Amino acid sequence: MYMLRKRKNNTKLLTKSRLLKVGSLLLIIIGIGIIVCKYFYEYNLDQEETTKIDIFFNEQTDVENETSSLASSFSNKNEKSSSQSNEGFIAVLEIPKIDLKKGIYSINSKNNNVDKNIMLLNESDMPDVTNGNFILAGHSGTGYNAYFKDLKKLELGDSAYIYYKNNKYKYNLIDKYEVEKTGKALIIKDSDISALTLITCKDNENKQIVFIFELEVE
Repeated sequence: MYMLRKRKNNTKLLTKSRLLKVGSLLLIIIGIGIIVCKYFYEYNLDQEETTKIDIFFNEQTDVENETSSLASSFSNKNEKSSSQSNEGFIAVLEIPKIDLKKGIYSINSKNNNVDKNIMLLNESDMPDVTNGNFILAGHSGTGYNAYFKDLKKLELGDSAYIYYKNNKYKYNLIDKYEVEKTGKALIIKDSDISALTLITCKDNENKQIVFIFELEVE
């Protein structure tokens, strides 16, 4: 009787051990699956981004090859179409030092969202507005949408470029400062310069960093 109970107990322990091993294996497989899915999701986002940027620059080239009147008409039509479809970029931001090249959607686009992309703020002026301020916000940190994670590496004098309506605007970093994260960032710039302003959060602190770039005038 004792031996029978002992065998039953051993069988139960063996069954539990096997279940634990199977459960652990399933958790490992699920974990690997999540990592693989995340990789392909982010890879597809990068590929889509690259394709849209290529389309943006191809359209710019097509416009440049037409007459000025047709180019103006096409450009306006294209920007309106981009806003309505929420598909195409209206501008591209490039910062060579941190290997950043990212498309910008129109203000009215559903994709103009800081949780999805770099966000064009409502208070912005477009780059062709004299003494205006083109204002962009983006996440830092480690997420797939942390497009501004390397802004902290920038130093005064570093350059950024905005491609907009067949023009390339070069800006140089003239100031950077921190502000408390309150939902609104104080932007300090001279009223007589055309500027590019980039805003992001400071890692692990309740603060934001504001980067002010001045347009380089030839």
